[in-house]
Amino acid sequence: MNTINSFVSEHYEQASTAFLADLKVSSKSAATYKQYHQVLNEFGTWLSTHTEDTDNGITEITPLLISKFKQSMFARGVKNNTVLHYLTMLRAFFKWATENRIYTEQPVTQSLMPNAEQIKHDIPTIDEINLLLSGKLPRYTRHSTMQRNRAIVTLFIQSGLRVSELCNLRIKDLDFEHNNVYVDHGKGNKSRYAPFPSIARKNVQEYIIHRRLELKPHNLPQDAFLFVGDDEHKPLTRQAVTKLVSGYVARLTGHRGIGAHDLRHAAASIWDNRGANIRDVQKALGHSKVETTERIYIQILDRKKAAENINKVFCD
Repeated sequence: MNTINSFVSEHYEQASTAFLADLKVSSKSAATYKQYHQVLNEFGTWLSTHTEDTDNGITEITPLLISKFKQSMFARGVKNNTVLHYLTMLRAFFKWATENRIYTEQPVTQSLMPNAEQIKHDIPTIDEINLLLSGKLPRYTRHSTMQRNRAIVTLFIQSGLRVSELCNLRIKDLDFEHNNVYVDHGKGNKSRYAPFPSIARKNVQEYIIHRRLELKPHNLPQDAFLFVGDDEHKPLTRQAVTKLVSGYVARLTGHRGIGAHDLRHAAASIWDNRGANIRDVQKALGHSKVETTERIYIQILDRKKAAENINKVFCD
């Protein structure tokens, strides 16, 4: 057994370090940088420990080597769409590397990319969404936690924010006068305004007032993170938000397994149910392409309305 030529691993490490440094100063978000960092590091670790049953060690990164990395992920039980995500990021890295003449060829060929599997989404029903927006609350031991979690759930449903976007919100991003939320550095480092309807505004406002009362005599600055835990200076993590949303929804509706991202899809569902234009939904969700929004419509939303509308065309 021979390990990969150490030059190959060292060359890759230098190239990936340069790529990440370039990514950090480009327009990519912190979340995107973190994902690339993880994927490139995992491939680098695999590369440095991979062995070959050949007489000569591998001296370059080839499509065959990428194929073996792909096979190793499947062998570890990594899900199909996660493998696709990893290879997509590696493909982007090697594209950058070939454009900068660090590598001469793209080893992540199109034929190596697995087909995406359709994800089965589980979202609250319209009745459950209405219950979550009704003001009714599950039992909590801490009043402040109750108000915060209600504000988070209703804001997800009415604004369609991504989890990372909600975690990074600051008080100054809320515009109560014009009923919108400013999303700074969303996916792809793009900024936008998300809707801020009345129920979410009311619940968020009550949470902020209660938080200010708890902080007296200290002030709550405008640049403070909106949703925090025990540490006033640190925002809630994605994991914490997903966990609290799941518990809140399950206790109030009995529907288990609903996560924070499912409420983003729930927002699209209720907008569609009330006749919102798909282009408006696209802008509110922050999709760069309307095709992405349409895919969500096809996979998630209730399409029976389309049949009902066509039936009306033939009514006398």
